[in-house]
Amino acid sequence: MTRVNNIWESAELRAILDALPSHAGNEAAAPMLPRFCYTSPEFFEFEREAVFARSWVCVARTDQLAEPGDCLSVSMAGEPLIIARTQSGNLRAMGGVCQHRGHVLSCGAEQPNGLLRCPLHHWTYDLEGRLIGAPRMGDMLAGLRDTVRLPPVRIELWHGFIFVNLDSEAPPLAPSLAKVEPCWKGYEEADLVTVPPVTATTPVPWNWKIQLENFTDAYHPEFVHRGTHDFAPSVHSEDGVAFSPMAEGDNAIVRSVPMLRPDGGMMRDGWGAEAMFPPIESLAPTQRSRLYFVMVPPNLQLMFAPGAVSYTLLIPTAADATFASSDRVTGGGWILPRSTVALPDFAERAAAVREGAGKIWAQDVPVNNAMQAGKRSRFMPEGCYGPLETTLVQFNAWLLRAYRREMPVACSQGALASRHPFTA
Repeated sequence: MTRVNNIWESAELRAILDALPSHAGNEAAAPMLPRFCYTSPEFFEFEREAVFARSWVCVARTDQLAEPGDCLSVSMAGEPLIIARTQSGNLRAMGGVCQHRGHVLSCGAEQPNGLLRCPLHHWTYDLEGRLIGAPRMGDMLAGLRDTVRLPPVRIELWHGFIFVNLDSEAPPLAPSLAKVEPCWKGYEEADLVTVPPVTATTPVPWNWKIQLENFTDAYHPEFVHRGTHDFAPSVHSEDGVAFSPMAEGDNAIVRSVPMLRPDGGMMRDGWGAEAMFPPIESLAPTQRSRLYFVMVPPNLQLMFAPGAVSYTLLIPTAADATFASSDRVTGGGWILPRSTVALPDFAERAAAVREGAGKIWAQDVPVNNAMQAGKRSRFMPEGCYGPLETTLVQFNAWLLRAYRREMPVACSQGALASRHPFTA
């Protein structure tokens, strides 16, 4: 019996799934999740299969694999993957496990150029996933070359982001992100380049959903981010936060807030008028007057500002451990004009942006820690949402759709089916 089978058959998981609130597709009335959805190791393993193994997950930018022979080792839903630029120039995603004895493969300086070599027995693959060498295998080698392949994984590109999906039958990504297309208008005319985020080496001690909830919550900046977010208020006498409707099949949650003056952005003390990254001239006036916050669940956060697009990648590894990589946490995670990166003082500007983002992050950390602690409490309320929390309702709707997509019919009626839900 596999690890997932054991998790699925646990009494704790059955109780949590039975307690999930009803939803029936109503994005305006998706309630809060039970607290155990944020603390249970069994439920986290369920989410790995139901959410991360069945969704389009962002793993990198195409800039990071610019040349044939480039490759990256990534992890998704606990699975090691290889993302590679083949000699023909195509991008390919593959399972990152040697098909001999199961040793995890990785990209690195020690690997032959344009090849993947297993450290255990030096079985070697090209970046198309084909076995090309297996020492000491004698007459078996020819047959192995004909049959052994690293398993292919679905890959899709979207505005320079690389997404992968372990579900061979999942709908394509791009149509589900149509509502984000207006946010990109005017940016890609500016000859954009990527400064990827520095990869986090220490996880934050809270559930991945709390990280995304904090990002998309328009209610808390007024209270938590005093002094760092005042320039971009959710509530303003002449304007305020704007929410995009959420439809069935959407894989994006979008809100925007006004800035007190056009062309603002991140400064040394947070959001402000004297942005460190110059404004992009090809943007529309509305884009130069507002900040757009976009969540592409389950693991990508985007912020569209007049001078740059910043992004965060999340990799959850436990119910209370999430690796977050962005300018707020580690540094980088920017998509901005080549002309900005070429400025003689770009390093100083980037350092100021990291400092300002870090001050916002320093305000978020105790809040997120306290939210995770609250989820462990027997006094955790069922809760309610206010008008400034529309995006949280939308996120819950997205989650409940993902959960129920993988639950057998009997589960929603109060008893689990006997078969494993992720097999035919």
